[in-house]
Amino acid sequence: MIPPPEGLRVDHSLDLRGLDSPSSYRKAVERLKTMAENEVLELSIDEGEPLSTIPFGLRAEGHEILVSEPANSGVRLLVRKRSFVA
Repeated sequence: MIPPPEGLRVDHSLDLRGLDSPSSYRKAVERLKTMAENEVLELSIDEGEPLSTIPFGLRAEGHEILVSEPANSGVRLLVRKRSFVA
């Protein structure tokens, strides 16, 4: 695991590599629902469609993408849970 940026703590990790995009997104959302606001979730996802859809969907739900960077096999996202305010 790559250490988080200075001053940032990862509270939960989830490896979604190898899953189709809808399943990956659903699992990420389910995990975020169990977390407290402002906690950080580290996601490992595949390049391609998951990288195109997961960050977009999570932002649309009000969460903050802190880091998106290449990893050993895929992409690493750090997501801060936020409450959606309409």
